[in-house]
Amino acid sequence: MGGHLSSFQLEVNSMNKFRNQDVWFPTEEISQASNLTALIKRMGLADYDSFLRETIENPEHYWQETLRHLDIVFNPPASAFVDEQNGPMWARFFPDAGFNVAESCLRPPPGEQGGSHPAILAEDEQGRSESVTYDQLSARTRALAAGLSSIGIGKGDRVGLLFPSTSDAVVTLLAVVYLGAVAVPLYSGFGADAVLRRLADCEAKAIIVAHGFERKGRYVALAEIAIEAVAQLPSCSLVVAYDSEAQKPSVSHHRWQALAGTTSSQEAAKTLAVDPCMIIYTSGTSGKPKGTIHLHGGFPLRVAQDTAFVFDFKQGDRYFWPSDMGWMVGPYSTFASLMLKGALVLYSGAPDVPNIGRLRATAVRQGVTHFGTTPTAIRSMAAAEQTVLVGAAPCIRILMSGGEVMDEDAHTWLFHRFGESKLPIINYTGGTECSGAILTNVVLRPIYPCRFNSTTPGVDAHVLDDAGNTIQGEPGELAIRRPFNGMTAGFWGDPKRYVETYWSCIANTWVHGDLALHEDDDQFLLLGRSDDVMKISGRRVGPAEIEGIVIDGRIVSDAVSFGVPNALTGEAMIVFAVPGPEAGHEPESKIEQYVNDVIRQKMGTSYRPYAVITLPTLIKTRNGKLVRRLARQAWLGQAPGDLSAVENPAVFDQVVEICALKRAGAG
Repeated sequence: MGGHLSSFQLEVNSMNKFRNQDVWFPTEEISQASNLTALIKRMGLADYDSFLRETIENPEHYWQETLRHLDIVFNPPASAFVDEQNGPMWARFFPDAGFNVAESCLRPPPGEQGGSHPAILAEDEQGRSESVTYDQLSARTRALAAGLSSIGIGKGDRVGLLFPSTSDAVVTLLAVVYLGAVAVPLYSGFGADAVLRRLADCEAKAIIVAHGFERKGRYVALAEIAIEAVAQLPSCSLVVAYDSEAQKPSVSHHRWQALAGTTSSQEAAKTLAVDPCMIIYTSGTSGKPKGTIHLHGGFPLRVAQDTAFVFDFKQGDRYFWPSDMGWMVGPYSTFASLMLKGALVLYSGAPDVPNIGRLRATAVRQGVTHFGTTPTAIRSMAAAEQTVLVGAAPCIRILMSGGEVMDEDAHTWLFHRFGESKLPIINYTGGTECSGAILTNVVLRPIYPCRFNSTTPGVDAHVLDDAGNTIQGEPGELAIRRPFNGMTAGFWGDPKRYVETYWSCIANTWVHGDLALHEDDDQFLLLGRSDDVMKISGRRVGPAEIEGIVIDGRIVSDAVSFGVPNALTGEAMIVFAVPGPEAGHEPESKIEQYVNDVIRQKMGTSYRPYAVITLPTLIKTRNGKLVRRLARQAWLGQAPGDLSAVENPAVFDQVVEICALKRAGAG
C-alpha cells in the first residue's frame, strides 16, 4: 500500500507519549471474573493468545462453546458447522439446524423468578418511563404475532418496521421474526421516498408503523410518511398502524393495538438457522442502499457472541447504546441483551433534551452497566462537561465506542473524565454487513488510546497490501481471509453487487473497505475508509488523521477532510471546518490560517490543503456520522443521491452554495 509512511508514523509517534498515562490495564479482579477467562478455561487453553488462535484455526470449537454459553439448543440439531459448496462468499453456518431467534429472546432468565426480571427499560424525551419484564415481553410478543398471523403475515414475507426506540418497536420486531417473516427496520428519520425505495427493493408485503413520536418537542408523523410511501407501492397491501381516536392514519389499516390484544395462542415458526430473519439497509458509495440479508443463526448469534465475550456482558446486566431502531445498533442491542438475559435500555428522542447530559443521566437512572457512544457524541459531551458529569454513575463498568474512527481527544476525555480513569473502552469496528466487529478491544489485554488490542475472536482478520499479502507496520486494507458466521447472506436481489463489493479485490477474501495499520506491538489503528484515503503527490493519508490534527475544540470544533481530482498533484485535499469557541466573530481567515499551519507543522508541507471552507455545521446522519461522500459531492457540485439518512438534508444545498463561492473566489 504505497510505502509512504511518514504521515502515519508521525501519528503513531505522537500517540506514544499518551501510553503511560492513558492506557487501561486489566485488574486481576476483572480478568478472573470475565466471560473470556471462563471460556478459555472451558476450552482447555492456556491464555488469550492461544484462545485467539484456536477461534480462527478451529472456529467450530469456539462456536460449540459459544452455544453452550448462550444456552442455545438447535432443534433439530446441526449436522454440520458450515457448508461452503457454493464458495466462501456464500458459506452457510449450521445449515440444517432448527432455530428461531425470537423464541430464544423470549425465553426467561434461568431461575424460579426469571420471568419477573426486567427485559426492557425505556424512557422518552418527555420523561415517561416503562419497565417490561421477560414474562410481559413474551406475552405481548406472542399476542401480536397471533394478530399478525390472522391478517396473513407469515414465513418469508418482508415486513417494514417504522418505529422510534420504544418497547413496542422491540415487541413488533420479535413478533415478525417469531412468525418466520423477514423484518425490514426503517430509520425513523426517513422521508416517504426513502421508505418507498427500501420497501420496493425487498418487495415488502406489509409495513407496521407507530403513529409518531416527539423529537426536540416536534411531532414526527411516522404513519403519514408510511402512507405516502405505500400509496405508490401496490405490492405492500397491508398497513398496521398504532393509532388512537385523536390520531388515525388517513387510509384503511389494521390497528396495532387490536392485533396486539389477540388472545389466541401462537407457536413460533419452525425456522432454520439459515432462514432470513432481517434485511438491514445500509448506504453505499453509489447512493443506492444495500439490502443486507441476515439469518436467524447468523446476525443474532454473532452479536450475542461479541457482546458476551468482547463486551463482557453477563446475565442481569443492562445494555444502553442509544440508536434508532432502523440502524444496525437497534436490532444488535435487542438481540444481544435479550439472548444474554440482561435488560435492554432504550431512549426515544433527541440526545440533547433538555441538555447534552441526557443520555448519561438516563444511564444513571436505569442502572446501565454497558454504555455505548460515538466519537462525535463524545466531543459534544466533552464540550459541556459540567452539564454532563453530574453525579456518580456507579453501575457503568464498560464503555463502548464505534461507528467512527476514534480521535485522541475524544478517547482521553471518555477515559479520564467520563470513566474516571477506571473503565475499559471497548473500541469496536465492523459494520452492518458483517454483523459484529473485525477489530476490537478485549478486557484481558491493556487498552491503548484509539487502538484495537485484538482482532475479533473467530474472525481471521488481517491488514493486506494490494497483492493480498499480510503486512505490518504500514497501512493496508482490512480484510478477512475465511468466511465467518454473521456475514451477510448477500444483498437482497443483487448478489452480483455483493460479490463485487466484498469479494472481488482478492480471491476468496472479504475486503472490508477500511484502511488499517497493524503496528509492530500487535496493536491495530483504524485510519478510515480506504475509498476515502487521499493520495497527495504520491503520499497516502487517511482523512481521520487530518481531522484528528485539525480539531482542537477551541478554534475548530469539528471537521471533515476528503480528496478531489487535481491535475497537478493527482488529488487535492479539501477541509471543511466548523468554528470553535475561540474562532472569533469573523472566523474564516483565522480558521484557514490555523488549519494550514497545524497540518504543515504536524504533517509536512506536502499535505497543504487545496481549500479550507468554514461551515456552520457538517453533513451528518442523525446518529452523528460524517458523510464524506456528500461533502465531496457538495464541493464538486454533483447531485447528492441518497439523502435519506441525513439529519438535515437542507444542509447539503447550503454547503454547495458556500463551496461554489469559494471556488469562484479561488478562480
